[in-house]
Amino acid sequence: MTILNHPAFFPATKRSARTLSVAFTSLAALLSAPLFAAPLSESSPAAATVASSPAEPAFVARIHNADFETGNLSGWKDWRLRRAEITPIAHSGKHAVALGPESGQCTQEVKIRPNSRYRLSAWLRTESGAEQIELIARDFGGPAKSVASALTEYTQVSLEFTSAHATSTLLVMLKHPNGPGKGYADSLELEYLGEAPEPVIQEFVAPAIPAPQSQGGVETLPHEALEWYLDAKFGMFIHWGVYSSIDKGNEWVMHNKVITPDVYRARAEDPTTGFTGAKYDPAKWAELAKTAGMKYMALTTRHHDGYALFDSKHPNSWTSAKHLGRDFIKEYTDAVRKAGLHVGLYYSPMSWRYPAYYNVTGDNMKPNVWGYTPQPWHKENARLMKEEVYEQVSALLTNYGPIEYMFWDGGWLGQSKDSALEYRFWDAGKYQDPKGDWPVGEAFVEREPTTGKALGVMGLVRKHQPRMIVNERFGWVGEVHGEEGGAATSGDIRSQKYMEKCMSVQKGGWGYVPNAPVVSFEQVAVFLSDCVVRNMNLLLNVAPDREGVIPENQQEVLRQTGRWLEKVGPAIYKTRGGPWQPLHGEYGFTYAGDKIYCHVYKDYRHKATGTFTTQSIGTKQATKVVDLYSGRELPWKKNQDHTLTIEQVDYAPTPYVTILQVTLSEDVYEN
Repeated sequence: MTILNHPAFFPATKRSARTLSVAFTSLAALLSAPLFAAPLSESSPAAATVASSPAEPAFVARIHNADFETGNLSGWKDWRLRRAEITPIAHSGKHAVALGPESGQCTQEVKIRPNSRYRLSAWLRTESGAEQIELIARDFGGPAKSVASALTEYTQVSLEFTSAHATSTLLVMLKHPNGPGKGYADSLELEYLGEAPEPVIQEFVAPAIPAPQSQGGVETLPHEALEWYLDAKFGMFIHWGVYSSIDKGNEWVMHNKVITPDVYRARAEDPTTGFTGAKYDPAKWAELAKTAGMKYMALTTRHHDGYALFDSKHPNSWTSAKHLGRDFIKEYTDAVRKAGLHVGLYYSPMSWRYPAYYNVTGDNMKPNVWGYTPQPWHKENARLMKEEVYEQVSALLTNYGPIEYMFWDGGWLGQSKDSALEYRFWDAGKYQDPKGDWPVGEAFVEREPTTGKALGVMGLVRKHQPRMIVNERFGWVGEVHGEEGGAATSGDIRSQKYMEKCMSVQKGGWGYVPNAPVVSFEQVAVFLSDCVVRNMNLLLNVAPDREGVIPENQQEVLRQTGRWLEKVGPAIYKTRGGPWQPLHGEYGFTYAGDKIYCHVYKDYRHKATGTFTTQSIGTKQATKVVDLYSGRELPWKKNQDHTLTIEQVDYAPTPYVTILQVTLSEDVYEN
């Protein structure tokens, strides 16, 4: 569901093609070598971190099929691989990969050496020069990096990155984000540049509040309006709908199995095997969320299949009110509010029920699994799709009391990123364009009383739910931006935007899959900690079955999480990321008032010493250190470089993340 931001073009470098491999030392040898010195003490004038470089690399690890000369896509995979193919339009040799039209990509996980510097390069070109192709490196323990080219001649591009001490893999990605043409890639290379430099002792980073943004006549909410959300940290996402009853229940099943709308509806409404909601009890969901330590919830009111869990008056609508005589959203919002949790919703404006979703302009059919071809009536079909969305968004904003958070999803068109078209089609700002190509019927228009102007999406939001936080996935800039999926959260504290990671506790999809395994409680704890040390929230998804029951294995993970949070909650709730930057897989920090919370992970390089050394607290003084989980007070000493070395740390009870509470004699940051 997530589409990466488009990077700026990097200047290309012309140089001869290198080998397709990177040499590095045996991982086993690396892990057994004494790479790191002991923590700093009172008598140590400088930080002791990384020792001298190990021996020269001893064996080779390769990007498999990096030149595509196998004549196939062996080694590469991705759900968008259906828009990737081998082509003779190569930079060298006989073959390259072509991606597109529209969104196409291929990925490969590659073994790399931890704590090392690399250069990743490829030869890229595009078909027309009007779009781009990207080379991306991610999941190496730092923020994703990318470089792109729009040139029509093969040009070598490169990027450099540093792998984390706790990371031994890299995800290499080639991506054609959008556009009617194709992008081409060939001759990838991963070059080892040497061991990573020593980490530098940090002083306090300056706390930052993202600057307000404005688009379409609507400004993002002031910081004060997001305080509850920033304090909450942990929420429950719920993917539940008619897809919960079909085959393996994945929310994309209609698309992935190319089920036509009529067949899909018949299977969903089958009274024996279809979507019944017979055991739906949102009060139990809310109670589970509270038990898990979650502070807000967001339920899918409508997913991409177009089925709404509420009453909709639009004649084209397909809803639980019509199908089952129940307004599930009314029951849900009442239950969540009664439980004292913050009420959130999810809504997808895209709908596979409309063929024109792939051809909103009437003359530009996007690639699609259904075999749709351009038809004269598609533009009007697209207008009706938009009109249904306006009626339903108005209903959600007016019929269910205060809504505090909205997770939009699927504002892109034809499953292809085109920000300008999305904004123009949906009229995402304050007003609808009176000269727009897709006018909403007057019966479904809300007008501003003073001007008579028809309200756009954010005009409706600010009129009916003026304090509601929204994300960026509906054409408008949004207050909150998402990072999605089960990859580890890495990189620095998010200071430019308010951020939220969403992931599913169930492995293998967001919607219910029978007998699906789940991530462990320990993984959830690390994901949540990874988020909060970077000033992010975690929205953790559960997947109820067709009757509305959350599987027991999912529930148990949440209960364990709640028991852990009962002890370490002060390091999570009402904190902010900092006062120092995290180091992926080793440590991160949160703070509140006069407290600093050190989150120490399983791969902390000095763990065997039973100590933990902080970054510099400057002239501030510490008064007490406590292991937050056990409540045990720990001895500590302040070093010459103003770091603290905490001693007698027992990492065994919570090896996944041990949290140490440091109390200062004054607030971390002065007011």
